[in-house]
Amino acid sequence: MSQITDDYRHCACFDGFENAVTMGENQTKVILRVLKYQLEEYLKIEMCDDTFAEIVNVVPFLQPARPFGAYSTLGYIQPLRKILGRYGLSEIQPMSVLHFFLFRTSVDRYYRNILLHVPHSSTVFPEGVRYSFADLPREERLLIDYYTDELFIPEPADEYIASAVFPYCRLYCDVERLAKDPLEKDGLGISYSRLEEKGIPFSCRRAVSIHSYGRIGEVFDYYADFHAQVEKQLVKLKDSVLLIDCHSFSSLPNRLNQNPPDIDICIGYNSDDGTKPDEVALGNIIHHFKSRGYKVGINTPFSNSKTFQVPTDYHSVMIEVNKRLYMDEETLAKTDGFDRLKDDIQSVYGLLHKESALNTVRTSRPSSDNLL
Repeated sequence: MSQITDDYRHCACFDGFENAVTMGENQTKVILRVLKYQLEEYLKIEMCDDTFAEIVNVVPFLQPARPFGAYSTLGYIQPLRKILGRYGLSEIQPMSVLHFFLFRTSVDRYYRNILLHVPHSSTVFPEGVRYSFADLPREERLLIDYYTDELFIPEPADEYIASAVFPYCRLYCDVERLAKDPLEKDGLGISYSRLEEKGIPFSCRRAVSIHSYGRIGEVFDYYADFHAQVEKQLVKLKDSVLLIDCHSFSSLPNRLNQNPPDIDICIGYNSDDGTKPDEVALGNIIHHFKSRGYKVGINTPFSNSKTFQVPTDYHSVMIEVNKRLYMDEETLAKTDGFDRLKDDIQSVYGLLHKESALNTVRTSRPSSDNLL
């Protein structure tokens, strides 16, 4: 956890927080901002003003407090008391100055634009190709991310949200694979391959014919063209962009995962290429789904998030949802959970978009009656 900076100390004209109760309004606001920021860093989640005001009103006096979403009461009371104690402040009086609390924003936490990358939702094969969706056996139909374009893309779209949807089936061309992907050996490269003799693992290359759903030269043209389109979008959107890699995964054993885990939503990110979102931004996403009752996995069962080579900075996060939440994988029909999941997914965007987050705070200011 970062310590309070000298700049904050100078601005607030205080030393060690010991005179926080008697300080003037402007200085107190600075102290409260620092407390709130440090608590957010500790919990890895942003909280709105009224939530923080409620916590400050009850924590010092050990009064009963309600759970904060997925956090139990002790989950945030103990960290804040530890932060207060660090600066020699065991009590902090509730003050009406909380009504004027300044919401802290950062380009690292919020984004001007969101790009929804949907690579695997299609069941379509290009015209003239030998194979079609009807030719896919059950175990390969399980690999398609059905309806993820509908789940993730708002209708009508908000002006700050753009989307890139690959129009063809992933078994014909998987735009998330690498040019020399390690999964190539299992028939899961840019174009998927399988053994003609049913029931034989791909790795058992005996005297059995192997076929691919697409010719590599033709498939790579689609692959390269789509990558170029997404890269142009990222460059056009410029800086302060969050790319959300939109996926679903099967709850049934399949070629990609023979032992599907008992989780609802997987959040993935890259730790080594500069595209990882801020910890609090990630915390907001994770907390959002946990607070709505989902069991969340972090970089499991799938890890990382799609990135593209562009001369601009952006962040990338993957959201994968379990198909059991919204569809019947045998009939491919949507279930009653579809609309709920769609709402839960799309409501996370407002937590990540800068202007939306600020608007939320402006309309949710706590009243002074609730602060004293």
